[in-house]
Amino acid sequence: MFDAGFSPSLLSLGMVLVALLLGLWGWFLVNRASVRANEQIRLLQEIAEQQQQQTALLKQIARQSRGESVSADDDDFGSAVEFNDVIPER
Repeated sequence: MFDAGFSPSLLSLGMVLVALLLGLWGWFLVNRASVRANEQIRLLQEIAEQQQQQTALLKQIARQSRGESVSADDDDFGSAVEFNDVIPER
């Protein structure tokens, strides 16, 4: 009479359900961390691009303040540091 409440098939079904829930929870955490990392990478790339533009503008202002002529042929963006190949230290 008590065999119907604790049968091995019901116990294994419960274990499978718990394993499935743990797997889904783990997948959620990994996926959430991945999305946050991708967003941070995008923001860091935007910051690097803005810094390159600011550096070029500062060079232009420095040349103008010294009285040097700034020509359209001078391309400061080509001489700027490329952040694509730089691996930050942790």
